[in-house]
Amino acid sequence: MSKELMHVLITKMHFKLNRLIEKSSYNLLNSEVQHYSQRLDKVLTHYNKKTEKSAKFNAMFYKVHQA
Repeated sequence: MSKELMHVLITKMHFKLNRLIEKSSYNLLNSEVQHYSQRLDKVLTHYNKKTEKSAKFNAMFYKVHQA
């Protein structure tokens, strides 16, 4: 999945989580809020791993081509 699609997905999930929080009267212990929050955490973790891997590759690529 491209970075742009990941940004769209994360944004939509964040908005949905906000709506769920409001719907539950800001009860962060609500089971639906907890479940969706965990799903968003998994997506964010995946995105961060992908971004870190890409940054490491880019750093190695530029070091090789600067020499």
